[in-house]
Amino acid sequence: MPRIKGGSMNGTGLEGEDKVLSVLASALRIEEFGIEFYRRFSECAREENGAALLRGLARDEVQHKEHIEKEMRRIAPDADLEKVRPSESLLGIVPEKAFPFPPDRCMTMEDEIKALEMGIKVEIGSVEMYRNAAIQVTEPSTHDLLEKLTHVEEGHRKLLEDNLYLLQNEGAWYGYSPILEG
Repeated sequence: MPRIKGGSMNGTGLEGEDKVLSVLASALRIEEFGIEFYRRFSECAREENGAALLRGLARDEVQHKEHIEKEMRRIAPDADLEKVRPSESLLGIVPEKAFPFPPDRCMTMEDEIKALEMGIKVEIGSVEMYRNAAIQVTEPSTHDLLEKLTHVEEGHRKLLEDNLYLLQNEGAWYGYSPILEG
C-alpha cells in the first residue's frame, strides 16, 4: 500500500493510498493548468518559433498528465479520479487565473515577456511541488514519477528562461527545431 512519510501532510488525516492519490491529484491540476497556459500562449505568440516551442511544452504537459493518471489508476483502479481531492498544501503554486491573453493572435513583445515570466513562475512552483511531494511519498513507482517530473519541469524552466533572455535582449525567440514538433 502506498505511504506518505511523516503521516498527515496537510492536516486532513488521510493516510496511505488516499494521501498518495491526493498528492497526484495536485500534480494533475498543475499539468492541466500548464496544458491550457501553453496552448493559449502558443496561439498568441508573435513568432512561429515561439509558438512551436509553446506547442511542444503543451504536448509535454499532456504526456505528464497521462503519466499521472496512469499512476493514479495503478494505485486505485476503481477510484473515480475526478473525485480525488488535491492536497491543499501542494495546490498553492497554480495561479487562480491564467495570463490574460489577447483575443487576437498577436501579442506585443511586452505581453510575451510577461507571459514567459508567469510560465517561469509556474515551472518553479511545479518543481517545488514535485520535489516536496517526492520527499513525502515512499511508494517507489510514485516517487520515481514525481522525481522524473521534477527534472522535466526544471528543463522547462530553463527553456523559458533562455527564451526570456533572448526576447528581452534580442527581441526574438530562439529557433525551435521543427523535428521536435513533429
